[in-house]
Amino acid sequence: FPFARKKVIVEPETLTDPQPAIWVCNHISMLDLFFVLALDKKMRGKNRRPIKCLYWKGLESNPITCLLCKMAGFIPVDMSDNGNGNANEYDPKSFKQMLRATKNAIKDGFDIAILPEGQPNPTPENGLQPVFSGAFTLAKMSRRPIQMIALHGLHKMWHPDENIGMACTARDMAARVYPGSRVYKDAEEFSSTFSAVVGHFGAHGKDLDDTELQLWLDGTMWETELSRRAATRMTAEDVVDDKESK
Repeated sequence: FPFARKKVIVEPETLTDPQPAIWVCNHISMLDLFFVLALDKKMRGKNRRPIKCLYWKGLESNPITCLLCKMAGFIPVDMSDNGNGNANEYDPKSFKQMLRATKNAIKDGFDIAILPEGQPNPTPENGLQPVFSGAFTLAKMSRRPIQMIALHGLHKMWHPDENIGMACTARDMAARVYPGSRVYKDAEEFSSTFSAVVGHFGAHGKDLDDTELQLWLDGTMWETELSRRAATRMTAEDVVDDKESK
Protein backbone atom coordinates (compact mmCIF):
# COMPACT_ATOMS: atom_id res chain seq x y z
CA PHE A 1 0.00 0.00 0.00
CA PRO A 2 2.44 2.70 -1.18
CA PHE A 3 -0.30 5.34 -0.94
CA ALA A 4 -0.42 5.02 2.87
CA ARG A 5 2.04 6.07 5.55
CA LYS A 6 2.02 3.13 7.95
CA LYS A 7 3.05 3.05 11.62
CA VAL A 8 3.13 -0.09 13.77
CA ILE A 9 3.51 0.17 17.56
CA VAL A 10 4.44 -3.09 19.28
CA GLU A 11 6.64 -4.09 22.22
CA PRO A 12 9.59 -6.38 21.35
CA GLU A 13 8.49 -9.07 23.80
CA THR A 14 5.25 -9.51 21.82
CA LEU A 15 7.31 -10.55 18.79
CA THR A 16 9.74 -12.99 20.39
CA ASP A 17 7.57 -15.67 21.99
CA PRO A 18 4.13 -15.86 20.35
CA GLN A 19 1.56 -17.93 22.22
CA PRO A 20 -1.77 -19.28 20.91
CA ALA A 21 -4.35 -16.50 21.11
CA ILE A 22 -7.64 -15.09 19.93
CA TRP A 23 -6.80 -11.76 18.27
CA VAL A 24 -9.32 -8.92 18.37
CA CYS A 25 -9.30 -5.64 16.47
CA ASN A 26 -11.57 -2.65 15.94
CA HIS A 27 -13.30 -2.28 12.56
CA ILE A 28 -13.06 1.16 10.97
CA SER A 29 -12.84 0.55 7.21
CA MET A 30 -13.21 -1.97 4.41
CA LEU A 31 -9.41 -1.75 4.24
CA ASP A 32 -8.89 -3.23 7.73
CA LEU A 33 -8.42 -6.82 6.59
CA PHE A 34 -5.95 -5.86 3.86
CA PHE A 35 -3.76 -3.81 6.20
CA VAL A 36 -3.86 -6.40 8.99
CA LEU A 37 -2.55 -8.99 6.54
CA ALA A 38 0.02 -6.66 4.99
CA LEU A 39 1.39 -5.64 8.40
CA ASP A 40 1.08 -9.07 10.02
CA LYS A 41 4.83 -9.75 10.22
CA LYS A 42 5.49 -6.34 11.78
CA MET A 43 2.63 -6.74 14.25
CA ARG A 44 3.12 -10.38 15.29
CA GLY A 45 6.75 -11.10 14.40
CA LYS A 46 8.53 -13.59 12.16
CA ASN A 47 7.73 -16.46 14.56
CA ARG A 48 4.00 -15.74 14.45
CA ARG A 49 1.53 -18.59 14.27
CA PRO A 50 -0.67 -19.04 11.18
CA ILE A 51 -3.94 -17.16 11.51
CA LYS A 52 -7.48 -17.35 10.17
CA CYS A 53 -9.80 -14.37 10.27
CA LEU A 54 -13.57 -14.42 10.62
CA TYR A 55 -15.21 -12.23 8.01
CA TRP A 56 -18.65 -11.14 6.85
CA LYS A 57 -19.69 -13.29 3.90
CA GLY A 58 -21.11 -10.19 2.21
CA LEU A 59 -17.50 -9.19 1.42
CA GLU A 60 -17.56 -11.90 -1.23
CA SER A 61 -19.68 -9.61 -3.41
CA ASN A 62 -16.44 -7.71 -4.07
CA PRO A 63 -14.25 -9.88 -6.35
CA ILE A 64 -11.01 -8.65 -4.75
CA THR A 65 -12.01 -9.32 -1.14
CA CYS A 66 -13.69 -12.56 -2.22
CA LEU A 67 -10.45 -13.81 -3.78
CA LEU A 68 -8.38 -12.68 -0.80
CA CYS A 69 -10.59 -14.31 1.84
CA LYS A 70 -11.00 -17.59 -0.01
CA MET A 71 -7.32 -17.95 -0.95
CA ALA A 72 -6.35 -17.28 2.67
CA GLY A 73 -8.82 -19.91 3.89
CA PHE A 74 -10.60 -17.43 6.13
CA ILE A 75 -13.88 -18.29 7.83
CA PRO A 76 -17.12 -16.61 6.66
CA VAL A 77 -20.17 -15.80 8.74
CA ASP A 78 -23.40 -14.68 7.10
CA MET A 79 -25.41 -11.77 8.50
CA SER A 80 -27.90 -9.27 7.18
CA ASP A 81 -26.60 -6.27 5.24
CA ASN A 82 -28.49 -3.84 7.47
CA GLY A 83 -26.05 -0.96 7.31
CA ASN A 84 -22.90 -0.03 9.20
CA GLY A 85 -23.52 0.99 12.78
CA ASN A 86 -26.67 -1.12 13.17
CA ALA A 87 -27.10 -4.27 15.25
CA ASN A 88 -25.79 -7.48 13.65
CA GLU A 89 -28.31 -10.11 12.56
CA TYR A 90 -26.60 -13.46 12.07
CA ASP A 91 -27.90 -16.36 10.02
CA PRO A 92 -28.18 -19.24 12.54
CA LYS A 93 -27.12 -21.92 10.03
CA SER A 94 -24.08 -19.92 8.94
CA PHE A 95 -23.18 -19.23 12.57
CA LYS A 96 -23.07 -22.97 13.34
CA GLN A 97 -20.90 -23.56 10.28
CA MET A 98 -18.57 -20.79 11.41
CA LEU A 99 -18.21 -22.31 14.87
CA ARG A 100 -17.42 -25.71 13.38
CA ALA A 101 -14.81 -24.26 11.02
CA THR A 102 -13.28 -22.22 13.85
CA LYS A 103 -12.99 -25.27 16.11
CA ASN A 104 -11.22 -27.16 13.32
CA ALA A 105 -8.82 -24.26 12.71
CA ILE A 106 -7.96 -24.06 16.41
CA LYS A 107 -7.42 -27.83 16.48
CA ASP A 108 -5.03 -27.47 13.53
CA GLY A 109 -2.96 -24.87 15.42
CA PHE A 110 -4.21 -21.63 13.91
CA ASP A 111 -4.69 -18.40 15.79
CA ILE A 112 -8.11 -16.82 15.22
CA ALA A 113 -8.79 -13.15 14.50
CA ILE A 114 -12.19 -11.55 14.97
CA LEU A 115 -13.65 -8.03 14.74
CA PRO A 116 -15.93 -7.82 17.81
CA GLU A 117 -17.92 -4.87 16.46
CA GLY A 118 -19.09 -7.04 13.57
CA GLN A 119 -19.49 -4.25 11.02
CA PRO A 120 -17.38 -1.20 10.11
CA ASN A 121 -17.78 1.69 12.52
CA PRO A 122 -18.96 4.88 10.76
CA THR A 123 -17.91 7.07 13.71
CA PRO A 124 -14.61 5.73 15.16
CA GLU A 125 -13.82 9.21 16.44
CA ASN A 126 -16.58 8.63 19.03
CA GLY A 127 -15.24 5.26 20.22
CA LEU A 128 -16.40 1.75 19.41
CA GLN A 129 -19.79 0.41 18.39
CA PRO A 130 -21.39 -2.19 20.68
CA VAL A 131 -18.89 -4.99 21.29
CA PHE A 132 -20.30 -8.47 20.88
CA SER A 133 -19.30 -11.46 22.98
CA GLY A 134 -18.13 -13.76 20.15
CA ALA A 135 -14.43 -13.24 20.85
CA PHE A 136 -14.89 -14.05 24.54
CA THR A 137 -16.92 -17.15 23.62
CA LEU A 138 -14.21 -18.37 21.23
CA ALA A 139 -11.51 -17.70 23.82
CA LYS A 140 -13.42 -19.62 26.48
CA MET A 141 -14.19 -22.47 24.09
CA SER A 142 -10.56 -22.79 22.99
CA ARG A 143 -9.07 -22.03 26.42
CA ARG A 144 -6.97 -19.32 24.85
CA PRO A 145 -6.25 -15.76 25.99
CA ILE A 146 -7.31 -12.69 24.03
CA GLN A 147 -4.82 -10.23 22.57
CA MET A 148 -5.82 -6.79 21.30
CA ILE A 149 -4.92 -4.80 18.17
CA ALA A 150 -6.13 -1.25 17.46
CA LEU A 151 -6.30 0.49 14.08
CA HIS A 152 -6.48 4.22 13.43
CA GLY A 153 -6.85 6.33 10.30
CA LEU A 154 -8.03 3.81 7.70
CA HIS A 155 -11.54 5.26 7.66
CA LYS A 156 -10.03 8.37 6.10
CA MET A 157 -8.92 6.28 3.11
CA TRP A 158 -12.10 4.23 2.70
CA HIS A 159 -14.92 5.36 4.94
CA PRO A 160 -17.75 3.03 6.09
CA ASP A 161 -20.25 5.80 5.36
CA GLU A 162 -21.28 5.20 1.73
CA ASN A 163 -21.78 8.95 1.27
CA ILE A 164 -18.04 9.40 1.83
CA GLY A 165 -16.75 6.04 0.60
CA MET A 166 -13.34 6.06 -1.08
CA ALA A 167 -12.87 9.83 -0.98
CA CYS A 168 -9.40 9.76 0.61
CA THR A 169 -8.89 12.61 3.07
CA ALA A 170 -5.63 11.45 4.72
CA ARG A 171 -2.83 8.92 4.15
CA ASP A 172 -1.64 8.20 7.70
CA MET A 173 -2.64 5.03 9.53
CA ALA A 174 -1.42 3.36 12.70
CA ALA A 175 -1.67 -0.13 14.15
CA ARG A 176 -1.15 -0.75 17.86
CA VAL A 177 -0.50 -4.26 19.21
CA TYR A 178 -1.12 -4.31 22.95
CA PRO A 179 1.27 -6.30 25.14
CA GLY A 180 0.17 -9.32 27.07
CA SER A 181 -2.64 -11.64 26.10
CA ARG A 182 -5.22 -12.09 28.85
CA VAL A 183 -7.89 -14.50 30.05
CA TYR A 184 -11.05 -12.55 30.90
CA LYS A 185 -13.46 -13.68 33.58
CA ASP A 186 -16.59 -12.80 31.61
CA ALA A 187 -17.80 -11.12 28.42
CA GLU A 188 -18.49 -7.78 30.11
CA GLU A 189 -14.94 -7.52 31.42
CA PHE A 190 -13.63 -8.14 27.91
CA SER A 191 -15.99 -5.71 26.17
CA SER A 192 -15.32 -2.95 28.72
CA THR A 193 -11.54 -3.35 28.43
CA PHE A 194 -11.62 -3.57 24.63
CA SER A 195 -13.85 -0.50 24.36
CA ALA A 196 -11.71 1.57 26.71
CA VAL A 197 -8.29 0.64 25.32
CA VAL A 198 -8.89 0.01 21.61
CA GLY A 199 -11.69 2.55 21.36
CA HIS A 200 -9.39 5.31 22.59
CA PHE A 201 -6.63 4.46 20.14
CA GLY A 202 -9.10 4.13 17.28
CA ALA A 203 -10.46 7.58 18.03
CA HIS A 204 -7.22 9.45 18.75
CA GLY A 205 -4.35 7.45 17.26
CA LYS A 206 -2.61 7.24 20.63
CA ASP A 207 -2.85 5.25 23.86
CA LEU A 208 -4.55 6.18 27.08
CA ASP A 209 -2.07 7.68 29.52
CA ASP A 210 0.43 5.09 30.78
CA THR A 211 -1.11 4.62 34.22
CA GLU A 212 -4.69 4.22 33.01
CA LEU A 213 -3.61 1.92 30.18
CA GLN A 214 -1.74 -0.39 32.54
CA LEU A 215 -4.71 -0.50 34.93
CA TRP A 216 -6.95 -1.66 32.08
CA LEU A 217 -4.43 -4.17 30.73
CA ASP A 218 -3.78 -5.86 34.07
CA GLY A 219 -7.46 -5.94 35.09
CA THR A 220 -7.20 -3.49 37.98
CA MET A 221 -9.53 -0.96 36.37
CA TRP A 222 -12.26 -3.56 35.93
CA GLU A 223 -11.92 -4.73 39.53
CA THR A 224 -12.25 -1.09 40.60
CA GLU A 225 -15.43 -0.78 38.52
CA LEU A 226 -16.89 -3.89 40.17
CA SER A 227 -16.07 -2.50 43.61
CA ARG A 228 -17.74 0.80 42.69
CA ARG A 229 -20.88 -1.02 41.57
CA ALA A 230 -20.96 -3.05 44.76
CA ALA A 231 -20.60 0.09 46.89
CA THR A 232 -23.38 1.82 44.92
CA ARG A 233 -25.65 -1.19 45.36
CA MET A 234 -24.98 -1.35 49.11
CA THR A 235 -25.70 2.37 49.45
CA ALA A 236 -29.00 1.96 47.60
CA GLU A 237 -29.96 -0.98 49.82
CA ASP A 238 -29.13 1.03 52.94
CA VAL A 239 -31.40 3.85 51.75
CA VAL A 240 -34.25 1.38 51.22
CA ASP A 241 -33.71 -0.14 54.67
CA ASP A 242 -33.74 3.31 56.29
CA LYS A 243 -37.03 4.17 54.57
CA GLU A 244 -38.62 0.90 55.60
CA SER A 245 -37.54 1.30 59.23
CA LYS A 246 -39.21 4.70 59.55
